[in-house]
Amino acid sequence: MQVKIGGIENQTIHTNIHTQEKAGESGRRKEAAGQRKNTIFAGDLPINQDPIALRRQQAQKKAMKFVHDAWNADRKMVQGQAKIREEQNRQWEDVLYNHELVQECRARKENLRKQYGVDPDSQEQEDLELLMRGAHPDPDNPLTEEEEARLEVLQNQPLTEYQEKCLEINNEQFIFESRQQSANAYAGYLQSALTDMKVEGLKFHKMADAQKNAEKIMEQASEDIQGLLVEEAKDHVDETYEEQREEAKKDAEEKEEQEEKIALRKEQKELIEERVESAQENTHEAEEAQREQAKDAREEAQLLKDMAEAGMDVAGTSDVVKAGIKDMLNKLKLVEADIKGIEVDEEI
Repeated sequence: MQVKIGGIENQTIHTNIHTQEKAGESGRRKEAAGQRKNTIFAGDLPINQDPIALRRQQAQKKAMKFVHDAWNADRKMVQGQAKIREEQNRQWEDVLYNHELVQECRARKENLRKQYGVDPDSQEQEDLELLMRGAHPDPDNPLTEEEEARLEVLQNQPLTEYQEKCLEINNEQFIFESRQQSANAYAGYLQSALTDMKVEGLKFHKMADAQKNAEKIMEQASEDIQGLLVEEAKDHVDETYEEQREEAKKDAEEKEEQEEKIALRKEQKELIEERVESAQENTHEAEEAQREQAKDAREEAQLLKDMAEAGMDVAGTSDVVKAGIKDMLNKLKLVEADIKGIEVDEEI
């Protein structure tokens, strides 16, 4: 909010209002932060954590502390060793590079010897080798008195072109050999330094001690965890036994119920079979009766037909008479020719 009163007063009022707004906002932030700080989440409480996992986490954290401290102590030494190894590798590269240059100088001198046709056993070649040794003396291979006298003579007389060129190449070779020896010596010194650092590090055994301490902590944690697991296993066994007992009881009840159902189904099956058998017998008897009735009807029809053909009056013949005639025919086994001419009164 701004109030246009003018000049400095307007600026002062605007500044005060802005300051108050900032103060209010800061107060609200602090209050919210305080509320968050005072808020406790149930999931963060140890009571909701697995005691075995919690014990393992605590042991791992403590063991890592030992290893981390030892690592920090040894890290500088390791970094120093790494730098030394880098420098040593550079020196070995210099040794190899200068060795190649030395070999190149020797090859150039051999090519010159062949080019000028100098025999390896000639006096010119022997004098050249003596001049090269005199130019760069070797403390391990000093000149004899005869060689020194001959060298003095050679130095006071002109040299051949072949000898001069070879001496120039030999000076270059000497420089490369010196560089090779220096690099090789420095690499050896660095190797000694690495060895000393390694020996010094072995005296303290910081990492080894830290590892042992970490192992002890983890072993103790394992024992504690085993104790917790034993207690948990006991509780689990009791719960499992109770569950198994309930399941066995339930299975027995279900088995008994199943057996009762099976017995009932068996009885029902037997009853159905009896009914089916009875129905089949009744059906068979009915079929026999029907077949007998049909047979009687056919025989009666045939009898009436035979009587009619014989000239008998069958219109008013009663069932009793028909039955008697039928029985008589069956007994006497009469045929159609035997009953022709017989007149039967329906009163008989």
